[in-house]
Amino acid sequence: MTIMRIWLGAGVAAILALVVPHFLSPGLDDWAIRFATLLLIAVSWNLMANAGLVSLGHSGFWGLGAYAAALFANTTGLPFWLSILPSIALGSLFGVLLASITARLRGLFFAISTLAMAEALRVVAFMVPALTGGAEGFFVDDHLRPRREILTSFALIIVVVAIAISIQLSKSRYQYGLRAMRDSESASMMLGVNPVRFRIGITALSGALASAAGTISAWYTGYLEPAAAFDMKITISAQIAPLFGGLYTVAGPVVGSFALLTISEITRLQFGHTAGVGLLAYGVVLVFGVMFMPAGIVGVYRRLTAKRKEPGALNE
Repeated sequence: MTIMRIWLGAGVAAILALVVPHFLSPGLDDWAIRFATLLLIAVSWNLMANAGLVSLGHSGFWGLGAYAAALFANTTGLPFWLSILPSIALGSLFGVLLASITARLRGLFFAISTLAMAEALRVVAFMVPALTGGAEGFFVDDHLRPRREILTSFALIIVVVAIAISIQLSKSRYQYGLRAMRDSESASMMLGVNPVRFRIGITALSGALASAAGTISAWYTGYLEPAAAFDMKITISAQIAPLFGGLYTVAGPVVGSFALLTISEITRLQFGHTAGVGLLAYGVVLVFGVMFMPAGIVGVYRRLTAKRKEPGALNE
């Protein structure tokens, strides 16, 4: 019954995602697409972190998905929305490969291996100019690019699906295995959890979602080149949003992505004419957030809610 409610809610949200973008201004439309891509990569990173797998190379999945979608569209000339299929398939397959190769690595060693993976993909993209355009990059066929409201609807629907998957996962038995792995893989094996199988599953899912974010970005910008497609800033954003919103929670990436984009937009509007000031203000807010809200915005909300429910709270 719970699963039915989750997907029923996802269906309603998908209908809204299909309709609402047609009434947005260009500015809000741009914000919605940036929100969708940030949220997807944040949810993706948070899923792996929930299993104790800290990734420093999510830009690798993003870039892989972006290139797969753009090359598929340019080669076949098929509608833009079909390009997400090879993108998520390749991202998922690469996730399986990464998890299999790094099965014995833990903690910092695993994190470094993901960073090396992303850097290796960036170098490969530079070295095969016949396929990727090399340092010059290439454009997505302009005739295939959808109208802005259609792309926004598509992006928001993918986000709805990603959040629904995250919620369903949090309600399943699989979640207990992931949490056990995060605490101690050795102890989880004593409880009957197969860490390698769980690693492969969650990394494949995470890779698919991150590649989907790359697909949306490719269609939004219409241009790809290795430095931008595999930019380390993508990985940093994927980490900051869940940390700021609430690590290991379903709502954390959503709240964190919304808060970060709002802060970014405010600082850009207030300090955009002074070089570096906007970024400095943005950084200060993030540092204070991490220092004084270690459990993120969701953690603060839960603390306040718990205090209100205390027996003596109403008499204070």
